[in-house]
Amino acid sequence: MNSDSHTQDHLCYQIEQLRHQMVSLGTAHGLLHPDVQQCSRDLDLLLVQYHLIHRPRPAFSSC
Repeated sequence: MNSDSHTQDHLCYQIEQLRHQMVSLGTAHGLLHPDVQQCSRDLDLLLVQYHLIHRPRPAFSSC
């Protein structure tokens, strides 16, 4: 396994763990609880990283 796929796998693992944590916190405390809100912001950052890694690469122009 190369370093890039290891990084992607770790990122996916972190996203899933944080998602489960957010659902658990939301169920226990309600969606407006500060811990749930912070967890949501942290998850947003990880999802942005994921999408930056997986976005389509632009084709090079012949100009």
